[in-house]
Amino acid sequence: MEMSFLFLLFAIAPIFFSALVVYTHQRTHGTLDITTASVAYDREQYGDLLDWNEYALDIEGKPTMIFSGEFHYWRVPDRERWETILKQYKTMGMNAIRIYFHWGYHSPAEGVYHFDGNRDIDYLLNLCEELGLFVLAAPGPYICAEVQAGGYPSWLIAKRELRIRHAEYMLWRVYDDEFAQYEIQWLNHILPIIAKHQITLNNNNNNNNNKKGCVLGLQIDNELFETMAVVLPIGLRDQMRVLAKAARDAGITVPLFSNDGFEESSWVPRDATTKKKEKAFGLDLYGFDKYVVFAPTSAPTSWFLDTGNSSASWKDWNPKQMEGSLDRLEKTVRAFGGGAAKSPMFIPELQGGWFNHYQLEHTYDMIYEFYGDQYTKLVVDSCLAQGVSILSLYMTYGGTNWGTIGDPDVYTSYDYSACIREYGYLSMRGRNLRQTILFSRSFDPYFTQTDRQYKKSIKSTARKVINTQRVSANSDQKVLFTFLRNFNRDRLEIFDLNIDHPEGNFTMNCYLPYKTSFTAVGNYRAANGLHLLQASIPIHLRMTNPETNEEIWIVEPNQLGGLAFEHREMEVSGNMQEDALRRQGPADILKFDQTEGWTKLSTATGNLYIIGLTKSQISTLYANFESDYWNEGKGRMPSFIAWGADEMYYNPRTKQMDINYRRSDTGIYVISFDRPSDNRFTAVSRGVYNMPYTYSMDLQHAHQKLPLPVQINLRDWEVRPVQLQSLPWHPLKRLSNDSAPTFEALDYHYTSGHALYRTTFQTPSGNVKLSLNMRNRATVLVNGQIIGGHTTYSRQLFSPGAKIGPDPWFLGSHTYDLTPYLLRDDNEAALNEVVVLVDSFGLCRQAFIMNDVRNPRGIIKAKLKGLDQEPEWEITGVDVRELDNQYNSCGFPDERMNNGRWESMGSRIEQDRTLYRLSINAGSGVQWTRFRFDGLPKSRSSDFNVPLRLHMEGPFTTYLFLNDALIARYYGNGDSPQHDFYIPEGLVQQRNNVVRMLIYTWEDTTGEISISGWPVRFDSGNLITGETDVASVTGSAAEGLNEYLTWKETVRV
Repeated sequence: MEMSFLFLLFAIAPIFFSALVVYTHQRTHGTLDITTASVAYDREQYGDLLDWNEYALDIEGKPTMIFSGEFHYWRVPDRERWETILKQYKTMGMNAIRIYFHWGYHSPAEGVYHFDGNRDIDYLLNLCEELGLFVLAAPGPYICAEVQAGGYPSWLIAKRELRIRHAEYMLWRVYDDEFAQYEIQWLNHILPIIAKHQITLNNNNNNNNNKKGCVLGLQIDNELFETMAVVLPIGLRDQMRVLAKAARDAGITVPLFSNDGFEESSWVPRDATTKKKEKAFGLDLYGFDKYVVFAPTSAPTSWFLDTGNSSASWKDWNPKQMEGSLDRLEKTVRAFGGGAAKSPMFIPELQGGWFNHYQLEHTYDMIYEFYGDQYTKLVVDSCLAQGVSILSLYMTYGGTNWGTIGDPDVYTSYDYSACIREYGYLSMRGRNLRQTILFSRSFDPYFTQTDRQYKKSIKSTARKVINTQRVSANSDQKVLFTFLRNFNRDRLEIFDLNIDHPEGNFTMNCYLPYKTSFTAVGNYRAANGLHLLQASIPIHLRMTNPETNEEIWIVEPNQLGGLAFEHREMEVSGNMQEDALRRQGPADILKFDQTEGWTKLSTATGNLYIIGLTKSQISTLYANFESDYWNEGKGRMPSFIAWGADEMYYNPRTKQMDINYRRSDTGIYVISFDRPSDNRFTAVSRGVYNMPYTYSMDLQHAHQKLPLPVQINLRDWEVRPVQLQSLPWHPLKRLSNDSAPTFEALDYHYTSGHALYRTTFQTPSGNVKLSLNMRNRATVLVNGQIIGGHTTYSRQLFSPGAKIGPDPWFLGSHTYDLTPYLLRDDNEAALNEVVVLVDSFGLCRQAFIMNDVRNPRGIIKAKLKGLDQEPEWEITGVDVRELDNQYNSCGFPDERMNNGRWESMGSRIEQDRTLYRLSINAGSGVQWTRFRFDGLPKSRSSDFNVPLRLHMEGPFTTYLFLNDALIARYYGNGDSPQHDFYIPEGLVQQRNNVVRMLIYTWEDTTGEISISGWPVRFDSGNLITGETDVASVTGSAAEGLNEYLTWKETVRV
């Protein structure tokens, strides 16, 4: 009988689980009558403006690669810098940006929307059009991005009847029409502004001044998996349907696209050839995100196991991680079929660094070192090897989590160890990536559309150095691109390439350091008729002049690699090459014995100039690409080439080039078939670059007059205590008649910074202890004196204070003995006041499959033990709905009270040159401190740029406002690793800047504060700190002992 029951159980189990799988899938299919076809891009109407095939986007009929960088305008509090940063993207060779539009940043209260000032996205999109940058628009409504509530406004989260992002539980969504209507409300505010800038409006008769739009596509939601691991249904089809229809109803006519969390075939459009496919739902373009290597303290293992807070045990990242993540992309995505097989390979978010967490010991500088200078170039090169033609780097410039905009995953800095560091420095990682972008764009159209060549025509004597090969499609030449990537396990750097050629094989040497990459060009015919069979050195750029059959290449020569040309008559001259070509089979191999200079290869029909630059010169390489779209069909790819300065940017409308140069930069070179119009440029007649079309200009170092290092005096120090008794306290409220009073900060809309709690009781005869459970950071005061504090925060799921995912709210209590601090009165019972400050690290962001946006904030439970009865609690804070910006608050109601009792700090401040020390005592409770400073003197506002750094030391806590903008949250006890804060230039006035600091401490201490420049290493941009760092800096990097400074110049080209 028992055996029969077991057999029956085993027989029924598969049926039960099969039925369960079918049910869980069917329930996500939805009922809304919105089909893929009903919201599809109208190719018949707009196809001449924007179309695509499996290779690339066609923009006004021209196949175009999209090299985009993520840009978060809401992480740049000074709008004046938007243009500066976007010009840096152009300097890197990028032709597009992706923008997350942040609902909560624009809507502090229900029905209130701001699109002015630093939230003027119409201005931002106009700016993109002026700069010639395409835009991939991502208005959410959910954006993730390590921001509070994933970008949803807190007033929406406070509506507890709503299922946020339709989440009923973790892993389980149920469609919520009321929530969807709020999402549509947001889209109806934001999309009409975006719609005015669509590329599809270019043929609209109402389009003023023939203005060209910049928006190429609109992303719907963010990383909304349709399924995970193929079988686990996550996303609701109605969830995506309603947003897509809302976009079309609001006037969006460009293609809609998705960003699958990783390649999982979510929302792939399919032809409705069967009933099943008819019920499916997809968007116009299939996109997927790729994050390849996690920083060790953020790796998936750290979500479940405590891997420690130190970077001391970190090991180098393993190439197998990149190979496993990227080297099957094309095969995997094309196998999805439908639109995924017919549209370009598209990565809306491609890893450009990584973020950092609270309570870790390392900063972003260590994360930069972990990945290294070559990491982003390796990732992008590996994606291009898979045929990717649309990619957006997340992040390119990270910016600042100013105010409280960040979620619990991140602190004030969002540097991201990105290509452009938070204070504006273009790092070597960005400069190396630029090499790939310049190469790719200069070899248009051949590189834009390619097919994979599965039978490799090149073999190497070293393993793991040849990634893939691709061949040009739909072009007049079948150019061969060999993607070299050195992941050799023995770390060999020198090897041979054996080239199979129909007319005979030949061998070339190659030098490629470990964990570096470049794309080797083969089977390419230059403008003068020379046929390049194969290159084994990088060709970074090419520039052609069809009128004279002349061509210029920029190469990075070494004494091993070379260029193999098909044997034919040519004249060789210059100062860089070996005396004679080496004949081998069908090839004449040109090799070089100098690392800089030039070589000229002349034929009867024209000249090929090969210019060699050193690695250092290549790091400053710039090329101006004038695309057909932005230049009335008269594109030049590129129109000129330059090197020698920190950064350059050319404006084709004004014909002027902005030059930012460092103290080590002495002059710039320009290669152009047309002579520059600025008479400061002279034709080069001497030196290693004495060849035609080369011009140079010396850089004037007037900036040496600026005294360095930068010294900022802080003056007029004043202090004002927070009068806790005078704050607007009110009793805890009940959410319903039969519910207990709620401590939850969200229910009061106290979602920025602190929520404050107070109770009073008379001194009893025995001991009194406070049992306190809260999130995230508590400070306890008894009778105005701070007696201690604690933090509840974890990087692990299912742990108290989890930064992401489930938080067991019933765990995490901490007990304080209040007895020693109680008032005693012999005649009558004394009245004691207990105040608890609870500092929130922000609302969780509801990422992926999580349902954590309403994880508790503020006090969860507070119990006073030793009293006859539990006293009632009061609460106060800042209702963010009453603010213009819901994130620009520390949570103290008196934060903008300027007419209080300010007193001079006098001798309480010690000055050591530009370092200021102040005593901070727990017995003083919570105080406001303020001081003033003047900005750097400038003869002209555009003369130079010296970013400023605010440095703090000591185990105290402060929220710091600069001219009313909250720019720093400092936790000196170790809750945050950040001690150096970037001061956004646009917030700094020439005179009389006011800094206000909310300060308190858990122990008596001395705080140190200074404002100076950024002494950095000129490869990584990492801050130089301590004697050990200083001693290790040699050579040109030694100028980092003074602060990073760039002087500015403008020339006509």
